[in-house]
Amino acid sequence: MLNGLRHLAIMSVVVLSGTLTVSVPLPAAANSLTPQQAVDQGVAAAAEDGVHQHVALVDRSTGALVASSGGDTQVISESIVKLFTVAYYLVKYDGTLPSAMAADLHEMIVHSDDRIESEYWTTAAVPAMAARYGLAHTANGAKTGPHDWGWEYITADDEATFLYKASKDPIVGSFLMDAMANVASVGSDGFDQDFGFNSLSGDHGSKQGWTDRNTSAAINIHSVGWTDKYFGAILETSDSPQYDAMRADSTATADLIDGLRSASDLAAARRASLAQAEALTAAIRTAITGRIAQLHTATIDVLTAAGLLD
Repeated sequence: MLNGLRHLAIMSVVVLSGTLTVSVPLPAAANSLTPQQAVDQGVAAAAEDGVHQHVALVDRSTGALVASSGGDTQVISESIVKLFTVAYYLVKYDGTLPSAMAADLHEMIVHSDDRIESEYWTTAAVPAMAARYGLAHTANGAKTGPHDWGWEYITADDEATFLYKASKDPIVGSFLMDAMANVASVGSDGFDQDFGFNSLSGDHGSKQGWTDRNTSAAINIHSVGWTDKYFGAILETSDSPQYDAMRADSTATADLIDGLRSASDLAAARRASLAQAEALTAAIRTAITGRIAQLHTATIDVLTAAGLLD
C-alpha cells in the first residue's frame, strides 16, 4: 500500500511538471548583415569572377573604420585621383575658387573629364592631401609625373577615411560632396559610370575610376562614395580586361553596403536581443519556481491524505 501511495505522489509531480509552459517571445533573428559580413560577402563573390576587391567602410556619423578587406593594399588610383586635385585647389584658394576653375573642377568630377584633370594636374596634390587628412598609404606612384597622372597609390581604407574627413572639412566638404552627389551615368569618354556607389538611389554620391578601354593588360575599376550610413571604397583589380563583370561585382558589393543598418542600429538590435533573452530567462525561472511550489503542495496533500503525514 505504501509503495502505491509513493508512486501516486511521484506521478503527481510528473503530471504537473509536464504542463509547464512559458509564453515569452524568443529573441528575433538578425535581419541584416554586419558591415564586415557584407564586405566579406561582396569580396568573395567578386573573387569567383577572378576580380580582386579591396573594400573599406567608415561610419558616417563617427568616422570609425567599421569594415575592411584588403583595405591597406595599395592599388593604382586611375581617376580617383581627381578627388585629391579638387581638394588641393579648394585648400589653395581657401574654399573660394575662381568661377571658371570651380565650373571646371565640378565638371571634372561629374563626368570624370580627363582633359580638365590634365589641365589642373600637379604632383603636389596627392602628397599635400595625404598629409592634410593623415592618409598613410596614399602617395604619388613610380610613374607619376608633371604630365602623367592616374598612377598614384591609394588604398580602400585611406579612401573611405578621406571621404569622411573631407566631408567634415569646411573648406573642401561642401563643394566636393555636391560634385560627387551629381556624378553622371556616363563619363566624358563614353564610359558607363552606372556602377558601384553611383548605381544606388537615395542618399549617395560617388567618384568612379577605370583603366582606359582597349587594353590587353591588367585593369582597375574603382568606385568610392557613400550611402546614408557609410563612406566606402570598392577598389577592383583584374589580371585581364573584364569591364562588365567588374562593374557588376562593384554594384553587387555596393548593394550589400546600401542594405546595411547603421552601427548604432545594430548595437540597439543587439541590446534588444539581449534584453529579450534576459526576459526569457527570468520568466522561465519564475515559472519553474511557481511550479515547484505547486508540486510541493500537491505532494504534501497526497501524502497527508494517505496518512503518511500529519
